[in-house]
Amino acid sequence: MSEDNTGIDIPSEFHSFDSKKQFDHCIECDKYLLDESTEYFIEKAVKKYDGFSAHDVIFEYAICMGCAERMRNSMSRESMKSLEQYFMQNLNLEKRMDLMNSSPFDPNEWLNECMITGKEKSELNEYQIFAHCKGTKMVMGQMPYLVSGETLEAVAELLSAETLDELDDFSKRHFGPPPELAEDLPFRRVVMI
Repeated sequence: MSEDNTGIDIPSEFHSFDSKKQFDHCIECDKYLLDESTEYFIEKAVKKYDGFSAHDVIFEYAICMGCAERMRNSMSRESMKSLEQYFMQNLNLEKRMDLMNSSPFDPNEWLNECMITGKEKSELNEYQIFAHCKGTKMVMGQMPYLVSGETLEAVAELLSAETLDELDDFSKRHFGPPPELAEDLPFRRVVMI
């Protein structure tokens, strides 16, 4: 895995599960992402089902910086304040800083446990991983990270009804079933952190 001043090669954990290739377009606006100056985020949700040892990807996507900012700006102030407080109170900042200052980068170290609960990935039935990328490189900074299903549930409880509706709309638009089936199925909220 090569490293340069813009980041490292995007690890395979952040490639598309279906194509096994790097994400190349924004899920919202279809912007091409692999130009070296284009910044974007990748989110991938993984779940282990009862009776199976392997994990399955529930959903995955890449979203350009512009669309991610628009989504973030659509969150209520109340939700943003609650999220900031939650992470300030629960994140082990010292451990995170140690990872950020370590070299060379080892994705397994950054993605081995929930950054809030500290539970190891192997113990988790559900988790999401996040990365900040620029072109074909992953930007090293506050990301990448992994959060457990437990953390996502705690975060969802902090969000206002307005913000949850925005996230549900995003989820339905991109990951929902055909409209004729949508009314009968519950949706898993996509929580972008």
